Amino acid sequence: MSILDIFKKKKGGVRDMGKKNKKDGDIVVKVFRAGSKGIEVALNGGRTVEDALKAAGLVKKDAEVMQINGEEVDDLYYELEDGDRVVLVKNIEGGKK
Repeated sequence: MSILDIFKKKKGGVRDMGKKNKKDGDIVVKVFRAGSKGIEVALNGGRTVEDALKAAGLVKKDAEVMQINGEEVDDLYYELEDGDRVVLVKNIEGGKK
């Protein structure tokens, strides 16, 4: 997987590889951990959830679930499309019966 130039914003040190740096053949996705700022990443080559998380500098924790555009996904190899939103959310289980 190759990744485009990385720019650091002074406020918060967020890596931004967003749309203004997009080249032909790239996709841009936004990656979030619930409760934090999103990180826009441009990917060329690998386009899986795993690739997007790596590009954003995030690792899925065992206690988190992944959502792609609001739908829960349990596959790190799920292929992303341009404009997708990846969110890591703390898994909240229901009460015991």
